[in-house]
Amino acid sequence: MELRRIVVCVDFSAITPKVLDWAGEEAKRFGAKVELVHVLEETMPRLAQEMLDLHTLYDKLKEVTVKKLDELKEEIEGKFGIEAETKILNGEPFDAILDYLEETKPDLVVVGAHGKKGVRRILLGSVSEKVARKSPVNVVIIKH
Repeated sequence: MELRRIVVCVDFSAITPKVLDWAGEEAKRFGAKVELVHVLEETMPRLAQEMLDLHTLYDKLKEVTVKKLDELKEEIEGKFGIEAETKILNGEPFDAILDYLEETKPDLVVVGAHGKKGVRRILLGSVSEKVARKSPVNVVIIKH
């Protein structure tokens, strides 16, 4: 399998460094480009929407996200000597990621699994598991 472009889904959780290390090693080995992707969720309870200036809140959240993604980009480029880009998607994580993969057709997508168990996993599902089941491209899941 030839890898030219690897999409790496990051949520800034404790698993992120492990996901970046795996993707960075593979990108270096294959000479692939890495795209760091984060999803900004737009859902908020109706009452909160009415009480808050959502544009200001969203702008601040996006500003912080851009900064964090840029830091991860610099880190992975410096550590592995590879080329990386960043992309912010909007919406529900699973839907936004799946739409993006269908639209851009990378060679591989890498996601982290948080290891949720029991009722929480049954009720919420796992974004990484859903991506693995529905993705139009190959998926690697990095366990916590």
